Amino acid sequence: MDVDKDVYTASLGAVAAVLGGLVVFDIYDDWLARGFGFQSALVENSVPLVFVGALFYATYWVHTSGSRQHAATMTQWAILGLGGFVLITGWITAIQVLQQELQPFIVLTHTAIGGAVAGVLIGYGAAERERSQEDLQRRTQRFEALFTNDPAAITDVFYEDGTLFVQRTNPSFQQAFGVTDATQGVPLFDLLDVAETDTVEEVRSHVENRQVYEGSATVQNAEEGRYFTLRVAPYSSDGASVRAYAILADVTELQKTKLRLQESVDELEESNERLQQFAYVASHDLQEPVRMVSSYMRLLDDEYGDELDEEAQEYIDFAVDGADRMREMIDDLLAYSRVRRQAEPFTEVDADAVLDETLQDLKLRLEEADATVTSEPLPVVEADRSQLGQLFQNLIENAVSHAEDAPEIHIGCRQKDDEFVFSVADDGPGIPEAQQEKVFQLFKQGERDGEGTGIGLAICDRIVSRHDGDIWVESSEGEGATFYFSIPNRQ
Repeated sequence: MDVDKDVYTASLGAVAAVLGGLVVFDIYDDWLARGFGFQSALVENSVPLVFVGALFYATYWVHTSGSRQHAATMTQWAILGLGGFVLITGWITAIQVLQQELQPFIVLTHTAIGGAVAGVLIGYGAAERERSQEDLQRRTQRFEALFTNDPAAITDVFYEDGTLFVQRTNPSFQQAFGVTDATQGVPLFDLLDVAETDTVEEVRSHVENRQVYEGSATVQNAEEGRYFTLRVAPYSSDGASVRAYAILADVTELQKTKLRLQESVDELEESNERLQQFAYVASHDLQEPVRMVSSYMRLLDDEYGDELDEEAQEYIDFAVDGADRMREMIDDLLAYSRVRRQAEPFTEVDADAVLDETLQDLKLRLEEADATVTSEPLPVVEADRSQLGQLFQNLIENAVSHAEDAPEIHIGCRQKDDEFVFSVADDGPGIPEAQQEKVFQLFKQGERDGEGTGIGLAICDRIVSRHDGDIWVESSEGEGATFYFSIPNRQ
């Protein structure tokens, strides 16, 4: 139960009154009953009178100036001391009365022992309080050093009647906002012209509910807005007032850098979109001229082939082959541009089913190459179904086109942390280490035998990148190659 200060004050006054009454009675007994002189009676009781006077003064001080804690502690020690001395004196006197021999010297000695023990206890309590005060002083000094020298702008505020008032500020705050320490009692948001009104209301709400607020704020000044991270941490409550620290760190340059970076990213994305559109349109428009070149060269061969010599026939063959190769490159460029332009949303896809469909589409090609494809059970992944099929198709066709006779291809998958890692391994001639990164670039091929446009693996890289995965190859020359690609496990 929380006892009121007045109760403790009354108890301490009662102790003083009882003891004072005993001293007055002793003076009365010595003066009138025993016939001692009044002055002699006062001298005999002078020390008790001083102590009783000290008790009355302590009662008055506690009532007028002391705190409830003072009243409680002083009253408890007074009662404890009174009870202890009465107990000791009463016990010793009772024993001696029973022994029919009252020895004042023994009473005095034993009482002095009790007083010494009481003094030790009181001294221990005083020493503990002194030690606590020293610890508190050291902690206060450390905090003051941190508060004064912290590079962050810090202000101590108190919340009252819906407003945050500044109590004190550190030098960093004063420098950051051009104020002096003579800002006590000024509303915080009069000093800080925060652009976001929602931030001001949220800070007030958090402090009112004794909750820590973390966010950001744009503080306006005469030139431009400055960006700060803002943390407001309540730390005590005194009646209707709540105290808190508001800590602001200037992130203006970081924010400007982020904005510039975002602008650059937006410009790059816009430029990339224009380039993709240009590549798509250019590739689409190039198909017709290439088709015409190939068609007319074949007509020339059909109509006048018998009249041309062997060298002219060779030129026609070169032109037709070049036109066909150009058409393949254009088709692959169109496929490359469609990876993002005509992408489908990610859905749950059974990779086993996609692989079966891909192998069915490649059945004739695999039979012509006498290729054998084996696979392990594959998982269900979140992906673009058509692009996953194109990924399998490109990697299998790459293995077939670069492999020896009767190639053997194995497809596997393993789960690693939060992603699935697929593998497509072949028994071809392998890829030199110097070529292993270049094979995923446009129009680049490894030094393995075979034909191609050099775009198929670049398309694979683009598809995997869209799925937030990675693609790489591991190979030793003459021992085949294994292509790996990862897809995050989003389930």
